[in-house]
Amino acid sequence: MIESLLETDTQASQLILDLMSVEEKVAQTLLDTEETKQKTSSKLQKLERELQEACKRNEALETSIKFLQKELEELKVMENEISDLQREADEDTTTVIPSAVYLAKLFHNVTKIDWDYNCDPTLIKGIHYGGEIAQPICIDSNQHSKLFICNYLWSLLSTDW
Repeated sequence: MIESLLETDTQASQLILDLMSVEEKVAQTLLDTEETKQKTSSKLQKLERELQEACKRNEALETSIKFLQKELEELKVMENEISDLQREADEDTTTVIPSAVYLAKLFHNVTKIDWDYNCDPTLIKGIHYGGEIAQPICIDSNQHSKLFICNYLWSLLSTDW
């Protein structure tokens, strides 16, 4: 019987040692799992912060894209308006300038006056070549009325046709 008790005691001691070993392994596994959980939780928080920052950057970029698209549309509208104006100016140039040049040449041939376009805007300057000698013209429009100026210039023209 003592042998049986000793054997039972040995078995019980072995079972207790095995149980303690299993408990130790389970405790170590629990600690490892807890450490992994902490690392994963920390990594998850870091990824969430990065996601929030990326969302903010994305929002800012989308706002910038919308602004730039609006500005691009405005520039396209302006470009079309400029093209229309350029086309109109080209049309005017081809029709108005030749007729204006013709009128200027006609007036020069009739009046025989070379105008000085580089003088002060208040002065009417030029040279009349209608007589035997060239006659300079210099009239201050601030000192004389338009009627006087007109009559004076008409008086320079010859009525001999």
